[in-house]
Amino acid sequence: MPLARTALLGLLLAGCGAAPRLVGLPDAATPGTAIDAGASDAGLDAGPPLGPPYPIVLLHGMAGFDQLQNVPGGITYFNGVVDDLAQHGEPSVFVTLAPPYDSSEVRARAIAVQIDAILASTHRAKVNLIGHSQGGLDARILASPNGLGYGDRIASVTTVATPHRGTRLCDAALGLLAGVPAGDVDALTDVLLKVMQRSIYEVQTDPDLRKQVIGLSEDHMKTVFNPKYVDDSRVKYASYAGRTNLQSGLFDCDGKYPNDPTRLDVANPLFAPIAPLLAGPLNHSNDGLVTVDSAKWGTFMQCVPADHLKEVGVLSPSQKQLLSGFNHLEFFRSIVERLRDAGL
Repeated sequence: MPLARTALLGLLLAGCGAAPRLVGLPDAATPGTAIDAGASDAGLDAGPPLGPPYPIVLLHGMAGFDQLQNVPGGITYFNGVVDDLAQHGEPSVFVTLAPPYDSSEVRARAIAVQIDAILASTHRAKVNLIGHSQGGLDARILASPNGLGYGDRIASVTTVATPHRGTRLCDAALGLLAGVPAGDVDALTDVLLKVMQRSIYEVQTDPDLRKQVIGLSEDHMKTVFNPKYVDDSRVKYASYAGRTNLQSGLFDCDGKYPNDPTRLDVANPLFAPIAPLLAGPLNHSNDGLVTVDSAKWGTFMQCVPADHLKEVGVLSPSQKQLLSGFNHLEFFRSIVERLRDAGL
């Protein structure tokens, strides 16, 4: 079975409650089961764990994008990224699978088992985590001393369009946007539900889904998550953001690498109506789900001209966007190159 279809099947099984298989590891390193005795013995004979370059581990965001099972070629969440990185000299790239509709605390525990398997399989001392959207919050819990305390096993946490300060879409779904016109609230809620492929009834009645939505709200991130899950000083933190709907990012995208305001992204029709609502009266740049300001954590690297789905190549008509010139494969290649240049 092609890698893309295997990963997609894993996401679908995860959504149904089945134990996911870690994409990129041999069969002996399936999460939830012990690595076979031969692999364990070989690791012990090899001496202390090896240093850099450390494996790259990709963490997906909310939902599993189940509708893509009918797309020709079997598009995955990180569409073609693993294969592209392998073709450019990066064979140790892994995609973890987390419960698509649950809190980051639950998701991080599921990912921890898979990181243990990666470390055992590769015999490396640490991993580099790259999380998209909620996957970045999962990574922070994994690394935090107040979370799962994996800071001694994580070299870096890189987040892409992660709502570190929450997203108004979740506040809208929870009815927390006091004073906002009802039509705006409905529009924001509708987009979130389409991305999550769930109904407002499920948000109100499914405890796991509700925990996920609460966990991504602006209020929860500000008052609960960020005060609790502090960074680990041993881990390097960096972040990227997306901007769409023809936003130039002139006043928001002040990162380590320059922002090219001439590269503009036309939002996916799903996001086009609500990007202005997220922008607000101060015209905050955003990717249709997460504002640039909310996506900043650690060393802010740069904005990319892409909406929330183009950032990982989901539902993109082509690898390179015609107007913006954005290519998600080149983008992930640049992230990894920067990690390697930093000695990680």
